Amino acid sequence: MTDTERPIVEGLLADAWKNRSDPKPTDKLAVVALEVPWRETKDGSNGTLVIGVIKMGTLATVFLRNESQLVKANKLEANRLKWLIPKRPTGPKARKFLNRRR
Repeated sequence: MTDTERPIVEGLLADAWKNRSDPKPTDKLAVVALEVPWRETKDGSNGTLVIGVIKMGTLATVFLRNESQLVKANKLEANRLKWLIPKRPTGPKARKFLNRRR
């Protein structure tokens, strides 16, 4: 993540945590926060979707995920998933959607 994107993503994640419905202190929330041009990081994370995982109010991780990978709460070690960008098919169903967008 670039230095200009970092505060934006952190702000979006903090707002998503504060505004979740039916809050529980043990919540683990995964947030699809931003879409960026495809990139790869040094730690091996790659893709276009910036996803953050917040566990019990603390930001646990932020990573990139490709649209061809399934985005579901249980796959992201969370019990809730929130999309801050327009929701779209991911995983095997994404191929049709991605081909239509081009």
